[in-house]
Amino acid sequence: MKTSLPNKKYFLGLDIDRINCSATLFEGARVVAHVEEERFIRIKRAPGRFPINAVRYCLNLVPGGIDGVAAINLGFDHEMFTYDVPMYFLQEWSDYPTKPPEAIRFERNYLTQKHPRLIRELITDELKKADLVRDWIPPIFGYTHHYCHALCAHITSPFEKSLGIVVDGNSELDTYSVWDCDHTHIKKIFSKQLPNSIGWLYRTFTEFCGFEANGGEGKLMGLAPFGCCDPSLIEKVRKIISYPLDSKDDFDFNIDATFIYLSERDNKFPRFTRKFIELFGTPANSESCFLPYYQNVAYAIQFTLEEALLGMARRFINSSGHRFLTLSGGVALNCKVNGHIWQNSQDILEDIYIFPMSGDDGIGYGANLAHAIESGEVQRESFSMESAFLGPTFSEEEYLVSLDGFKLRHDFVNLKQFEAITRSLSLECSSTELSSLATNLLEYSKIQERARDFIKSTLRYEKDIACFTAHEISEGKIVAWFQGSMEAGPRALGNRSILADPRSVHNRDRVNEKVKFREMWRPFCPSVLAERADEYFIDPTQCPFMINTFRVTTKAKESAPAIVHVDDTARPQFVTESANARFYQLISEFFRITNVPILLNTSMNIKGEPICCAPDDAIQLFFATDIDILVLGNHVLSKT
Repeated sequence: MKTSLPNKKYFLGLDIDRINCSATLFEGARVVAHVEEERFIRIKRAPGRFPINAVRYCLNLVPGGIDGVAAINLGFDHEMFTYDVPMYFLQEWSDYPTKPPEAIRFERNYLTQKHPRLIRELITDELKKADLVRDWIPPIFGYTHHYCHALCAHITSPFEKSLGIVVDGNSELDTYSVWDCDHTHIKKIFSKQLPNSIGWLYRTFTEFCGFEANGGEGKLMGLAPFGCCDPSLIEKVRKIISYPLDSKDDFDFNIDATFIYLSERDNKFPRFTRKFIELFGTPANSESCFLPYYQNVAYAIQFTLEEALLGMARRFINSSGHRFLTLSGGVALNCKVNGHIWQNSQDILEDIYIFPMSGDDGIGYGANLAHAIESGEVQRESFSMESAFLGPTFSEEEYLVSLDGFKLRHDFVNLKQFEAITRSLSLECSSTELSSLATNLLEYSKIQERARDFIKSTLRYEKDIACFTAHEISEGKIVAWFQGSMEAGPRALGNRSILADPRSVHNRDRVNEKVKFREMWRPFCPSVLAERADEYFIDPTQCPFMINTFRVTTKAKESAPAIVHVDDTARPQFVTESANARFYQLISEFFRITNVPILLNTSMNIKGEPICCAPDDAIQLFFATDIDILVLGNHVLSKT
């Protein structure tokens, strides 16, 4: 048993994997905070960073700061990187003599980065550099990666017993694992290991179709329904992933990793193996990704992913006797897969639950759970998760301070933001001229003054903010809705949301083009009054976190077409009053006005940026997009 320090009741869980790193704070058996580093530094996924700002935020909530923390918990068993993982890589070199130098370099770096001594040094050095510690830090514990994922899903679910399935790119060695979950006792009953990574397979196709790995997988999922079933492409995918029966004639999958990374790279396209390029041809770029061929490739890999994971899920649901399923790991963010499993397993399954921070950004949560269970802190019923509002919150006074001292940034992602500013502030210059002015601090200060004058002249306070906002949305306005604590995980759930009327497809297109600055084919999600879900979705189950898809009813297609994807599905959030009273009230008011209990809801950010964290981020977004109204608590800025 790993023993934390006595008389200290706070645990700090970290994801330091340098892709969307995060920090999670527990007080005994209670989660206090969870926040991703990207939200503070305003760089999407915070690549290569240590979550020092997230750690600082958590420690500010602990009396005595780091001195009040009993343990730092990590969602990797780093001791495995001293023997088990190196031995696997040695065996892999023997099994795959075609392994390229790029793969060998990756493995060497991976072993170095995960070595337990270096991990301890990294954490100590980062905390000291930030002046968060001096000579002492709490003991550091590591827990098996998939165990932490499985804990997150089961312990926060409403189920006492469940079958847990974890799917991701890789952990220490596991890539797919199955868990028997009974209260706080969780036991692994099956796993597949590297190089059998269905997560890495999907990532390869993500890049092939013109999107960024470790972030663009959701775009590939959204592109897939535009494609057609091309048997020749599915046959090609089957050259990489096959379905051999195991020794008991049960469904299984096997991946030929020489197509993915264990063979010679292509000279022209070094991100891919030569075998992969010979099979599928030239990769797409951002301009060509919507061509029919890449749509069909996206369809083929999404179809295959759904087929493989459904087959595995049914196998273990049947063999285990479990009637409840919990899913986690990065692949569980693929809501189309989750929906496919649910739709095709209701004959043997009563319910399904997916952890909202299923990617590695949530692994510190699982590591804290693992430590709390070892310490005897956890009672299963303590952790059922109704909402994911675990980030920073701001008072009405803080809103006013931000509005009064706001400074318009100019480090924009693209020129369209300058175009939006010229419209927002009625400037008599082109976006190109404004872009050049941004490098001249004296000239740009005049723009700053214009923005402050705008705030002073338009700012007002609305006592009944739900009624006011619902009316404005019903009139076609696009509203940035900033309330309460920031959401944990990748979805906006009603506190950092951009909202629009779902009755008009024009609103969907306008939000894509003028607010999010993203591809016009990208779908949007509905936030729906939970008690009305059956009217708009076929065979829905509980879905508070926008992480499952359901087929929509005719009523949904007719009354809320802006939230229906091309394949007649949607990824909803079912909103209850107990989870988010103010957001529930807003949707209820919109329902009273329009007879539609749904709002189009997308995260408060533009393409390529993280979700807004602080009021300054939201005010910046308001000016640099075509959002009509910004709501900060009860304070309102309006361009109309």
